[in-house]
Amino acid sequence: SSGINAEYGGAALNSLLNAVVKVTDSRVMNEQVLELQLINFMVTLVVEGKVSYEHSQQISIVVSKMWARTRVDDKKSLAFVRQISTVINPRILSGEEEHQVLALRALNILFQGSFEAGGDVIKDNSEIYRIISKLLCSKSPATQQTAAETVALVCSDKKMCYNLAGQNFNILKTLYKSPEIEDNVKLRALVGMSKMCASSGGDVTRNIIADGAGQRIFKQIRQLLLKNPTEEARKWVIEALAYLTIDAEVKHDLASDEEQMKIICDFSSDPSPSTSYALSCIFMNTTNSYDKPEVQPEMQRIAEYAKQSIPKAHDLDNEDNLKNRISMLVARGVPTVLSVCSSADSERTREFLARSFYGIISNDEGAHCGAVVQQGGTRSLLNLFSDNSKEGKTYAAHAIAKIAIKMNPSLAFSGQRALDACRPCISLIESTNENTFLVYDGLMALTNLASVSDSVRERIIREGGSHHVEYQMLEDNDALRRAASQCVCNLAVSDKYKERYRPSEEGSFEPNDKLKAIFVFCGDEEYHTRIAALGAVAYLTSDDIICKCLINIGSFEEIVKETIVIEDPAIRHRLLVILQNMLSSDKEVAEKIINTQIFECLLALQMGLGNKGGVMKDVLNNCMEAAKHWNLIQSNPGEYAYTTENAAQ
Repeated sequence: SSGINAEYGGAALNSLLNAVVKVTDSRVMNEQVLELQLINFMVTLVVEGKVSYEHSQQISIVVSKMWARTRVDDKKSLAFVRQISTVINPRILSGEEEHQVLALRALNILFQGSFEAGGDVIKDNSEIYRIISKLLCSKSPATQQTAAETVALVCSDKKMCYNLAGQNFNILKTLYKSPEIEDNVKLRALVGMSKMCASSGGDVTRNIIADGAGQRIFKQIRQLLLKNPTEEARKWVIEALAYLTIDAEVKHDLASDEEQMKIICDFSSDPSPSTSYALSCIFMNTTNSYDKPEVQPEMQRIAEYAKQSIPKAHDLDNEDNLKNRISMLVARGVPTVLSVCSSADSERTREFLARSFYGIISNDEGAHCGAVVQQGGTRSLLNLFSDNSKEGKTYAAHAIAKIAIKMNPSLAFSGQRALDACRPCISLIESTNENTFLVYDGLMALTNLASVSDSVRERIIREGGSHHVEYQMLEDNDALRRAASQCVCNLAVSDKYKERYRPSEEGSFEPNDKLKAIFVFCGDEEYHTRIAALGAVAYLTSDDIICKCLINIGSFEEIVKETIVIEDPAIRHRLLVILQNMLSSDKEVAEKIINTQIFECLLALQMGLGNKGGVMKDVLNNCMEAAKHWNLIQSNPGEYAYTTENAAQ
């Protein structure tokens, strides 16, 4: 850096900045940049007015990358902030407008790269806030634009927004209404006003600006955008809407405005990182996918008694209005916009996109799943799950699960995507997840995915899903047990899965705990759990070794006798298939069954069915034919009669 001086041209500076952008990906080189005080050097160039717009964007990227590395180390982060503040703060406080404007320009670049770093530079310095207010009232358009942009950026922080609101809101309002002010200044002023209006976070009881101001600003922004829909105008409008859409009235008006939505969606074809983030905020807000505070009735009464503010949702955010709003957003092509933005690098952006997808998919009982799939949503959700924050992964996985539940997974996840969808759904049912709602949806999704093909079933097993499914079968929750049993039933089709129910020692026919557990569920009181368990055992008994183990379960005869007397076609049919498989598998197994009261039940059932029974009658006949094959019974006219092996000879 010692060889760089103010006389170097733009090409040399451009090469230097490109090199710094690349090396800051390395932790070691990042430390070198900090030690060489290159950040100090770059900020100095900005405050001296020697960088172009393109150079300033490169510097903001360097700031972003370096802060991501240094913020985890208090000593390094302090050194980073000191290198910048020693350049910026003296010039802001210098009293000379020209120096102050250049210093604010450097501060804006810093905020664009890392808002947290920018906040640490100015902290709660009331003098800096006063100077920003003074520069807003300047007669110079360039000064007004820079100061308005600073306000727009600083107001992203709730605390600093409170410090700047009030008098500055009126100044920004005056700037916008003045006919002499340029559109560039008006746009930035509107963004600042938008963020001030949004500082209540959607809680109508905490508005610091008069009620309805957000909606009025929205209408003014719309007029300005339709008047001159340039790329810069759209960028600032999207930035403003990212905050204005916290207001329920603005959400409703935006979703209803087909013309403005078209301009916004068209701009998303090749979004910048900042635009992707703003769009993700807009659609997270309009779909109500943000975290909402849970207010317990007891705490609400205490807060009312103490005269404390209680979060209160707007009437336009109720369930019916949200349903209508999301329907309009889907009709305007919002899922396509979310899919385009899903390639963003920012973890925060990706989380908000995942939340937005989930908000659309989960609304109206999954009515929009088809539209999301049609507009590329499944591919984008799989991408968002692969690289995201913990919350983002959960929302992406839950959205994938909802699609797998509401749609035919063979159509929703064609080809390889059906395999890729297994891991997100498995993540929802892991034993560490205490959210019963998520676990249930994960189990239901895996049940449907397991019906697609043997390759999908094997992927679920390979990813460890079978272990988590079996764990959920042991939960006290009836719904979870039922869903887990249904999933096991579909997995049991796979020969790979059957291996889990075979004895661990070769030559042994001692039933393992898994086989005992699934067979016990065949006698469960809950109807659907029993049906699923019987179906699973019916598939498992296609394996001769499992049949030999199953007959050795102590409660085998008791459960079979209790179940066979239930006059339900679905239950009885599955049980008969189990007995058919076992009687056909091995003579020893068949003999044990014949020597119990189970055979008497089969005879009684056959007599009761007579010439009726359809498929069930056929399965019952197969049972008798299998026993006859082993010479354990013989035919008498009109009926089967029990006989010993010696008698058969």
